[in-house]
Amino acid sequence: MLSLETEKEPNATTLQTYLYLVRVGKPVGPRDLMRGANLSSPSVAYRNLQKLVEQGLVEKDTYGNYIVKKKIRIKGYLWFGKTLVPTFAIFGFIFIAVLAAELAVLTIHLILGGSIEESFWLLTIVTVVAAAIFLIEALRFRKKPNF
Repeated sequence: MLSLETEKEPNATTLQTYLYLVRVGKPVGPRDLMRGANLSSPSVAYRNLQKLVEQGLVEKDTYGNYIVKKKIRIKGYLWFGKTLVPTFAIFGFIFIAVLAAELAVLTIHLILGGSIEESFWLLTIVTVVAAAIFLIEALRFRKKPNF
């Protein structure tokens, strides 16, 4: 995989073009790209496609359509299939899993009538706060990519 850090970073619409091509996963023409990626005109789509071809990320087939040649690494994100996920979201889900385990332990102790230390309650609160912070940051990062 290439990294955007080693390549000239694309502008927002070129990145939008690239992400759309990855998501579709099949050859696309400039007009289809314009509609699917919500670009202003076919010429903007064509210009973005040319930039991506020059960078070696996209190739043109014999029918004049374009398809992704290489997936790139994008700082702060991970690919899950055709979906780009902010790493903050992954950390948030890890904390949610830890929270679920903590709540299971709390539930067992409450059902069995066992005592619960105050530090465990504090740990649970910290886990909730951490999960919330990571998930909120993931939403902010997803809406406004920082490339």
